Amino acid sequence: MNPYANMRAPQGGFDLRTIDDGAPVQNMRSGRGKAVIFTSVIVGAAAFALGGGLGIASVGRANMNTANHAAKAVKTELDKMEKSLTVIGRMVAMSQQRLSAAKKDPLSYDPQLIADLKTIKLDPRPTTATIFRVDFFRLPDADVDKLFTYYYDTIALYTEIEKHIRRSDNDAESLKAYADKSTGAAKNYGVVFDNSAGTIIVANLVEIGDQVCKNGGKDCGAKDLVGFKIRSGSGAPFVDRKTGGKLDSGNLVPMKPTPLMDAVMSGSPDQVRQESYKQRMANIRGLVSRLTTNQHELLDGVAKDAARPDIWTVF
Repeated sequence: MNPYANMRAPQGGFDLRTIDDGAPVQNMRSGRGKAVIFTSVIVGAAAFALGGGLGIASVGRANMNTANHAAKAVKTELDKMEKSLTVIGRMVAMSQQRLSAAKKDPLSYDPQLIADLKTIKLDPRPTTATIFRVDFFRLPDADVDKLFTYYYDTIALYTEIEKHIRRSDNDAESLKAYADKSTGAAKNYGVVFDNSAGTIIVANLVEIGDQVCKNGGKDCGAKDLVGFKIRSGSGAPFVDRKTGGKLDSGNLVPMKPTPLMDAVMSGSPDQVRQESYKQRMANIRGLVSRLTTNQHELLDGVAKDAARPDIWTVF
């Protein structure tokens, strides 16, 4: 049943040596292999370039869209800050109008302003997580600089307002007492020199009343001014006293009103609290003015950044 049972091995075994016919060996596929390698290199380089380009485009798209989203988030926070600043600015302006109508110093104590400022919601403060923890890479440097300045000035304004409310409440009684005392007619003062002793000149403080004019009136220009009515005591009668450009004995020298003179003449510790109130109001007005000036350019720049459409790509 075995078809190979009758087969016998040849004498001497099998000779597996190749036969050398004298012709050189030829590689029939060598040309094709080089073409394949060359083609593979070109295809690989093209694929690498395409993949790199798509990767760069994808990263650029992601960065641009992230910057757009950051601008939108910052704009939302700035809109809230702008609304608060607008309300504060309006309250300060209304206070100035009231004081001006009452013929008072625009920085004088205004209890209505304190009551108005208490209605503003200053907390929570603008969050740094929204403003600063965003991608500023593609936002203009000028907008970023203005944003930082605007934020810190806003925080300073909120802090100053809270301090102003707290201290004004604590000093309310003294501030009101000083304001009531100041509602009367302002008094002017001067100095009259006296050398009647012959050895030393003495200066006497006097209260100045109406003008004394050449035509006998009570209101005239410098060229028609002869002097003023003066008195040396609160209950004493007014008398005429001439004035002029020379420090002659008996001549009146008017004193220019200053905050120091007001404090000395009032003789009241309430003056110190009033000056502190004025300083706080000056700080608030300065911050409001600076913020109002800077916010227009900042909001315009951020609005343009936030209005940019997102970039869409396949990858």
